[in-house]
Amino acid sequence: MVRTSRREFLKKAGASLLAVSFGGLIWRAVDQGVFSTGKGPAYELWSEDETSTLSDPMAMIQAATLASNPHNSQPWLFRVRETSIEMYADTTRNLGTMDPLLREMHMGLGCALENMVLTAAARGYRTEIRYFPKSSDRSYIARVDLAPGTIESSPLQQVISQRHTHRGAYDTEQALRPELLQQLHDTGLDKSERSVNLIWLTTEEAKRRTGELVISSTEAIIADAEMSHDSNRWFRGDWDDLQAHRDGLTLDAQGGAAWIRAAGKMLPNVSHDSANQFWLKSTRQTHVHTAGAYGLITVPDLKNPEDRVKAGRVWQRIHLKGTVEGLAMHPLNQPMEMRDRELHLHNLTRPFGQQLEQLTDQAGEEAIFLFRIGYPMTSVHPSPRRALEDVLI
Repeated sequence: MVRTSRREFLKKAGASLLAVSFGGLIWRAVDQGVFSTGKGPAYELWSEDETSTLSDPMAMIQAATLASNPHNSQPWLFRVRETSIEMYADTTRNLGTMDPLLREMHMGLGCALENMVLTAAARGYRTEIRYFPKSSDRSYIARVDLAPGTIESSPLQQVISQRHTHRGAYDTEQALRPELLQQLHDTGLDKSERSVNLIWLTTEEAKRRTGELVISSTEAIIADAEMSHDSNRWFRGDWDDLQAHRDGLTLDAQGGAAWIRAAGKMLPNVSHDSANQFWLKSTRQTHVHTAGAYGLITVPDLKNPEDRVKAGRVWQRIHLKGTVEGLAMHPLNQPMEMRDRELHLHNLTRPFGQQLEQLTDQAGEEAIFLFRIGYPMTSVHPSPRRALEDVLI
């Protein structure tokens, strides 16, 4: 009989335990999609191979679903008619206390509308848009009438599937040229959206004031239990949950290093408080600290839903143009979310509303959307998208 020494036994036992542990880590990594970034049913609509055979109306709707939208809530529904496409708001996807005035929902719908119109032109259609065509149904956002036209494929349309929100760090050593910002301004402010304006905040003083307002409003959202809950409920930390819902905010779309994203997927889901503190830290140390400049979109009347939709179209064009130019962009709407919360609660002191008015510094203009811009340090990944059959009515 061969006798095994205690040392040899412990070595073999340790090796077996290590193998089991390593196997468990690999299983967990596979189960949580560490090796499947940007893959699975939730990401099919980003793939040209998956969508190349779509009919013209379905291609327009597919492009619409790839638009920028609040918390990746995808608040849209579409009905295809013989010569038109109707777009409706899916009010079940409202952000609650984070968007009590429907400002962000309407802007997201405007973004989708812009992608639809760009794709219609690329498919050889002329379009005519009628906003809120039925006064008794405010969820009926727009009707896009389609007529035969000439094929007009624009650089903006060609990068629809490449546009992603970049929440990572920007290159602080690479300055934004004034002429490039002017190009973005001119591209965004189309003649059909004359009520919308864009203000660039580029001086060190303006950037400092804007950054401080973003941080303080983030702190205020975290301190508001209802707002914190309504924001956190859109985070998809579990891979199966992500693939099932096909919406919301994900670790892969946060712009962090690969090893950080992998670790985050393999660890148990964090508490709301931990998620809030991570958001605040990222806002302070990454989003504000590395912003090359800020863009502020304004409208004459914040309460006008048509202006909110048009402002969304402007934002989508700016973001697409930025994608063409190799720029990164990231909405920072915390100040507007707190201003909207004040208005909804009839807060007469309105500290965030007043600070936004000072930031705008233009009579008759109300801030509707804030974003940062710069040159990216890394690439980012797409966000999940709902299937086409789930957005049709």
